[in-house]
Amino acid sequence: MFFDLSVSSFDYLEQLSALMRDPIFYSGQDLYSGQGIPRGSGEPVVLLPGYFAGDLAMGPMARWLRRIGYDAYLSGIDFNLGCPREKVERLEARVIGIARASGSRVTLIGHSLGGVLARSLGGELPQVVSRVIGLGAPIRLDWDVMNRRVGSIMQSMAGLWQVMSGARENCGTASCPCGFARTLAINAMRARTFISIHSREDDVVDWRSCVDDHGANFQVRGRHLGLTVNREVYRLIAEVLAWRGNLPALTDSNAPPL
Repeated sequence: MFFDLSVSSFDYLEQLSALMRDPIFYSGQDLYSGQGIPRGSGEPVVLLPGYFAGDLAMGPMARWLRRIGYDAYLSGIDFNLGCPREKVERLEARVIGIARASGSRVTLIGHSLGGVLARSLGGELPQVVSRVIGLGAPIRLDWDVMNRRVGSIMQSMAGLWQVMSGARENCGTASCPCGFARTLAINAMRARTFISIHSREDDVVDWRSCVDDHGANFQVRGRHLGLTVNREVYRLIAEVLAWRGNLPALTDSNAPPL
């Protein structure tokens, strides 16, 4: 169990180190302006962190997106733990405000649980959200989608939070009586476009739970925590953000990364 977490942490550092050495991360600066990365024109992008994480985890991606021409926003989540329905309700106001201020539809990028929240938002606000990009994000909310050993730790921590905060039992799961999981299933079908970027080496989420038969699915190498600093992921995001109109023909989950 702790070995899995250690390996995932080392992978994060390895991915971050590789990203820091890759010219793609510095695209947009004069020295690296010719790297062939599609640039944005100020379109708004909102980043949502994963389970137990906060906006700090999405900081490198936000800075990179701004360098390549996008107006990147953090979610306002300091610690992604608690009722997902309440988080979505708060995020709705933020996303609507950003869309009004920019006069443009918003792209949502979410890691892990952040991708689940983003997918729900995409269905709640189909006229405001243009596309949702999930990074290691399952398409349903259930403990069964997680690695058993790592998932047991997270489930225990969630149970402790429920006791300390007075939250209802099974909060944040498919069994919660608040109905968020049912709403998520409905919203998933209403969302305009869902792009899943996932890895078969994912040590937290079962990669098969990230595949959406109705969306675009792309594989990269690396473990779960490192997806937020994975240079393959960054290249894919740059390509996806440059898409106009319908999804491209390449939507095979077995397709190699761009």
